[in-house]
Amino acid sequence: MAWDTRTRLGRRQSGGMSQVEPWEKAAECARAIAATNEPMRREILTNIRNLWIALAEQLSFLSDAELAEQIEAIGRIHADLVEARAPMVH
Repeated sequence: MAWDTRTRLGRRQSGGMSQVEPWEKAAECARAIAATNEPMRREILTNIRNLWIALAEQLSFLSDAELAEQIEAIGRIHADLVEARAPMVH
């Protein structure tokens, strides 16, 4: 991660605004990909990981409001897709 991006993200986080770290979310997806044997789940997680990586690469170009909007959107997609793949409990 570039120094400028780390510095900017650090300022956002230290300013009291609790932010999701896109690189960490991508890493979480990568760990989940490695832990699953289901091809469909692996594909879903790979796509979500790619969204988090794309966002992380754009950090220095986004305002705080734009970043928050993107984090919310990707987080919602992530939750919806993972929930849709969860087994039904009867």
